[in-house]
Amino acid sequence: MGFLLSKLLPLLVYPLGLGLLLQLAGLTSDRRAKLSRALGASGIAMVWLFAMPVTSRQLIWGLEERAAALTPQAIPNADAIVVLGGGLKPALPPRRGVEVSEGGDRLLTGVRLMRQKKAGTLVTSGAQISFTAADPAPAEAFSAKVLAEELGVPSQRILPNPLSKTTAEEARDIGQLAQARGWRTVLLVTSAFHLPRSLATFEKRSGLTVIPVACDFLLPERQRLGRPTASSFIQDLLPDAGALYLSSVALKEHLGLALYRLKGWA
Repeated sequence: MGFLLSKLLPLLVYPLGLGLLLQLAGLTSDRRAKLSRALGASGIAMVWLFAMPVTSRQLIWGLEERAAALTPQAIPNADAIVVLGGGLKPALPPRRGVEVSEGGDRLLTGVRLMRQKKAGTLVTSGAQISFTAADPAPAEAFSAKVLAEELGVPSQRILPNPLSKTTAEEARDIGQLAQARGWRTVLLVTSAFHLPRSLATFEKRSGLTVIPVACDFLLPERQRLGRPTASSFIQDLLPDAGALYLSSVALKEHLGLALYRLKGWA
């Protein structure tokens, strides 16, 4: 129940959920017309603000620029490569195999590092996260292992970590795994927007020397975006579902890092 609440309650403070709650509060505050209008307008403004591409870009850049600065230009060797969960779809019909979504760059980057012989072991991480009964999907760590094998990584060099449901649990569990195997240094592979929180968590909870490797950049560098035009200016101010999603992703990371620090996990 605690894990369920930790996943569902934050949805109410992200822009879409909070904006809808404010509008709903405005509809139910019929005794004070001014208050009702103010609440409804605040809800609309909340969603509109974070659904603007100009807003979402600034939020994502704030995380991805930090991730790029944290990642060394020359990736050193380590005892293991740790690929955090996220970005794979299990091999359930009608799929013919494990499929890759946006965050699948995490596993692809880990496989590339294995091919470059940066470490001898690839740790695939991620539990099965489902709120339905009898979900047939395997833990993501096992799906990642299957796909890594298809991409040429020997099975004996892949070590799944299938029980960790959160970044904090991944840091704790992989730290224990590393202690049992005598590892001291790992390459930590995850999406750029997630790297600041995951690095802080692993440095706090794993007891390892952690070398961050960012991938899955959602945006190009600021200077690579091109020159603005009148059309792009207007487009930047209009609400867009994709921009709202990116804003929510960024806010989730900031909120998660703040909560982790409060709990002493980062």
